[in-house]
Amino acid sequence: MKLFITGASGFVGAATVRAALRRNHAVVAHCRAGRPTPRLDGLAGPLQRLDLDLRDEAALAAALVEHQPDAVIHLAWEGVRNTEHGARAQLDGNLAMSCAVARAAAAAGVGCFAGIGSQGEYGPEGPRHEDSLPQPVTLYGASKVAAYFLTREIARQNAMRHVWLRLFSAYGPGDNDCWLIPMLIREMLAGRRPEMTAGTQSWDWLHVDDAAEGVLAAVLSTRAAGIYNLGSGQAVRVRDVATMIRDLAAPGLELVFGERPFGPGQIMFMQADIARLCADTGWRPQVELPRGLAETVDWYRRHAG
Repeated sequence: MKLFITGASGFVGAATVRAALRRNHAVVAHCRAGRPTPRLDGLAGPLQRLDLDLRDEAALAAALVEHQPDAVIHLAWEGVRNTEHGARAQLDGNLAMSCAVARAAAAAGVGCFAGIGSQGEYGPEGPRHEDSLPQPVTLYGASKVAAYFLTREIARQNAMRHVWLRLFSAYGPGDNDCWLIPMLIREMLAGRRPEMTAGTQSWDWLHVDDAAEGVLAAVLSTRAAGIYNLGSGQAVRVRDVATMIRDLAAPGLELVFGERPFGPGQIMFMQADIARLCADTGWRPQVELPRGLAETVDWYRRHAG
């Protein structure tokens, strides 16, 4: 199968490229023009890198016609950091870009469009089942919900299979430094005690390799269509994650919880119901949290400085 992957140089995007190449799928990897792509360096296999501005609809359409992929996996998104979740760019850029990718895929006769949503579509409370009514509390979450409905309608009008994967908290080697797990690891490897909240919030942590395999499973299974939660299916307290990292990175370092207050709108519980994705694709998470954290700490130790 030939896959066209947008956002291929990002954390989840690069993992998806690696997973596809391991299975000998051909990959056209969209990257932002002029940006370094260290996560893609050294990859071997049927990989073509394509520097392209997704806002250029004519160039995007031409690229999809030229490459004729079997499926498009749309991971590109501006403003994924928490500090950017209320930015206007969530509306001005991401929705138009997502619709442009879906339209170009349909026009090129692509069989499947897979978009990456977010746990932020659900909001702070209630069950995290695919049939739950979205209650986003940020422009980021609301834009993801809107992108789902808009791309789904474009796909429906063009008889293109549509898959939407709501990704929970991905982590792993090479993650973006702005997130909690990389921050904790870097601080503890440097011998510093990170300032933390009470850590009583429980989140669903999914290793990035499992996330990539879940994306591929949904794309490759012709039975898969609609919304799927992409998580581990288990919620673990932040303080327990911090303690596991301490034991790996800085044994004996004293941790103090509660030095920082919870931020406004703090989500206290987030756990994915992954039964639908498992049933429709046969996918299941393989990397348990202790092993995944050990791999991640080791990566940061080797790449320190």
